[in-house]
Amino acid sequence: MTIRSSPARLAAALLVAASASVLAAGSASAAPGPVSPTVLSVEMNDTPVDGWAGWLIWSRRQDDGLYALVARSPDGAGLQLPVAPQAAPIDASIGPGPDGKALVVYTACTSAAAAVPTGCDVRRLDVTTGVDAAVPAASSPDVDERFPSVWGTRIAFSRPVSAKRPDRTGIAVADLSAPAAVAPTVFGPRTERRGRRRVAAPSYGPQGIDLQGTTIAASWRTSGSGPDRWRLLVRRGSGAAKTVLTAASNRRTLNRLGRPVLSPRDVIAPQQRAGRTSRSVLVRSTLTGSRAWTLGSGFTDAQTERYGSALSAVTRTSDQQLVVVRRLASDGRWSCKHPLLPDARGCELLALDSAAQPWRRLVP
Repeated sequence: MTIRSSPARLAAALLVAASASVLAAGSASAAPGPVSPTVLSVEMNDTPVDGWAGWLIWSRRQDDGLYALVARSPDGAGLQLPVAPQAAPIDASIGPGPDGKALVVYTACTSAAAAVPTGCDVRRLDVTTGVDAAVPAASSPDVDERFPSVWGTRIAFSRPVSAKRPDRTGIAVADLSAPAAVAPTVFGPRTERRGRRRVAAPSYGPQGIDLQGTTIAASWRTSGSGPDRWRLLVRRGSGAAKTVLTAASNRRTLNRLGRPVLSPRDVIAPQQRAGRTSRSVLVRSTLTGSRAWTLGSGFTDAQTERYGSALSAVTRTSDQQLVVVRRLASDGRWSCKHPLLPDARGCELLALDSAAQPWRRLVP
């Protein structure tokens, strides 16, 4: 099946989003902040986002409450991908396939809306032909595979170490055409300190993965007797995974890192902090962790604390072009659906030139 155009309902939705984007652009340009974004779309829901070679994919909530996977092609055309809708935003990524053309890999879950989705396997979709197929290496029937990322003939994804411990997961790397399930081989910290001892952490694993060539980046969460601890990991080649940035929650502040995005020189991830001190930024690090920077969301701490983290996702569509998902514009008119804002209109997908942004250097 060749994808030539989106359904009529999607076309109408894109038209509405485009009209809203014009209004949102005026709001965004008037708002104080360090960025001057271009609004690509306005959605009624928060969503993961990924991009490659001008392509952009994200999830859109339909009238029936299910989420479809939609795309923006390099020429700016909008289309709905032939992926079965799910009860929650679809975890998907796009990259070059074995033939160098755009390939989507995504997680299909039977219980997608659960706090921890279950019944999850990884599938692949050729955006040119519309052919959807299983990925046997990432489709074991007794465990859940999630957070896939593809580059050429290789795919990276999360997989539990055993069916008995689904809360302890690592990163598996496999050939896209491998016929059988592959065990995880890449890990971040799996222990925590208790007094003078180090013991196995009750829960650990990646919460977002990006693959580029032989380099893997992941946001790694360790949960134990204390607050969650997050690390931004980078593994190059066959070496050990290295922590380049950390973020930790405490009793007063919830702190977390979102899905990272790689380039040949650096890695970027959204950092969301809500509590007594609220902040929403993009964090950027060299692949060695020797230097790091932040880019602010353009919102005040009070706005972030009241309505939730402002920047929830980031990706690249080219070497310098970033796309971020922003939950809340500074005047509150363009926030995602929120109980405090019943008339909220949606999230903004904003395009930024990363080289033109005022990144602030972090001092070690």
